[in-house]
Amino acid sequence: MEPLLSVEQVTLRFKGVLALADVSFSVPAGAFYAIIGPNGAGKTSLLNVLSGLYRPQRGRVRFDGHDLDGRSPQARTRLGLGRTFQNLEIFRGMTALENVKLGADLRFGYPALLPRARREQAARAWAEEVMDYLHLAPYRHVPAGMLPYGLQKRVEVARALAGRPKLLLLDEPMAGLALEEKQDLARYLLDARREWGVTLVWVEHDLRAVMELSDGVLVLSYGEVLYEGEPAGARENPRVVEAYLGAEA
Repeated sequence: MEPLLSVEQVTLRFKGVLALADVSFSVPAGAFYAIIGPNGAGKTSLLNVLSGLYRPQRGRVRFDGHDLDGRSPQARTRLGLGRTFQNLEIFRGMTALENVKLGADLRFGYPALLPRARREQAARAWAEEVMDYLHLAPYRHVPAGMLPYGLQKRVEVARALAGRPKLLLLDEPMAGLALEEKQDLARYLLDARREWGVTLVWVEHDLRAVMELSDGVLVLSYGEVLYEGEPAGARENPRVVEAYLGAEA
């Protein structure tokens, strides 16, 4: 059975500087897959390749049976590829509900099978359902910029989930969160995977969370793959220990 996401020998350079070197891995449907590595390892660059923001000089990416070469970020979104970013990408002057509805609009806008009024109604109802699911309902009419940082992060995740992606790329979703907020977010992501069938690929520096939540891991260092497999094996891999885990191993 073909994996949901397949990356084959992806190489990315910026003005001669190697950012990714022959990176290959695959993610089966339903996985919670982590990409880890020290700063500058190429993790965000890899997410940018997957989402279409960067075009590699070499290699191939396939998603849900489609070759993604040459497809725009918008086209990839329509195929079911969602994304959150390392830096918050919410609209601070819009309410939390309006932010989440932007994601829902993606779900109900392609193709335009329903009249516009029906699409608007369906998108709003779905956005509210997602907000309820992530315990954001009390903040639906609050401008997103006035929410605490942890809730802003949750709004961004809710907006991405509202697009009903088949695969969601998350760039450091737990960065800056308190322990309780991390635990809440982990629960929401696991619930979304179970209830909505979304496959999760996340870049994360919290190794404890990675080891507890992920069922597959890719370790990068200076753009090269050091390890790919089960999380427990990363702690026992000498190259990973030397490059990244150190004393934590």
